[in-house]
Amino acid sequence: MSFLAVFLAAAISPPGPTLAVEDTMHTEVPPIVVHAPRVTLDEILARVARGEAKRESLLTDQTFLATARVVAHAAEKGKEPSLYSETVVRVYKKRPDKVKAVVLRRYRATPKGKGSGGDASIRFGPGMGERLVNFAFRPESRRDFKYHIVGRDIVGNHVVYRIAFEPRSLLVPGQPEGLVWVDTNDFVIVRQEIGFERSPAPLFLERMDRMVIEREQEAGHWVLRRVLVRATATFPIPKLGRTVDLSLQFDDYAINSGLPDSLFRGGSGRVAVEGD
Repeated sequence: MSFLAVFLAAAISPPGPTLAVEDTMHTEVPPIVVHAPRVTLDEILARVARGEAKRESLLTDQTFLATARVVAHAAEKGKEPSLYSETVVRVYKKRPDKVKAVVLRRYRATPKGKGSGGDASIRFGPGMGERLVNFAFRPESRRDFKYHIVGRDIVGNHVVYRIAFEPRSLLVPGQPEGLVWVDTNDFVIVRQEIGFERSPAPLFLERMDRMVIEREQEAGHWVLRRVLVRATATFPIPKLGRTVDLSLQFDDYAINSGLPDSLFRGGSGRVAVEGD
């Protein structure tokens, strides 16, 4: 505070304590140069492969509720999308090769009549590796894709990497490209967005508009939480139209509970999801 300011304050202030206001003090912190090398992309990819393998190795059995919904987008303009079918399944899995899916509830907006096409089906495999999530980040897939880091974000007290991948060759039809979010606490993929430059099944699908896969932690383990897919068919499907949304929601997990082998007798991992 300048001398003049102190003098004026003393002159106009009544007798008693006077509180001075500091207006000249400032602090400057010198920059710190960090010489530690940044983790390379190759090392990040190797850590993701190890993190995914570790996640898989910690799971011996699991039980969960899977809800599959098919939402139809009508061809008529102004008409809202509507729920066409819903199937709720209890799934049991046990390493190395046991799986069973039990249908608990089915809903269909319209009765299935004659001349309808075959139902779509979802197959639950016995493995815990969730290739749907990490297919492009398994060691054997490194030769098929190119990768680059899109960004690094601070979430809580750790870093989340965003890594994009794309096919190395355009000669392989239907190869996806996408973006993953990698949690560096465990180096596992917690979210993935997938797109297709060309349709993976051109005879049936004009395009695969979008696919989103998300994981969440359950009892300390990263597990599937939801899968969202939007696809447009090459030709209109009766009662469904051309554009369809398929969603899979996974809830009510029980992990490493010691499922008995007898539970899997007469079981199958394939479930029909009704759609014409």
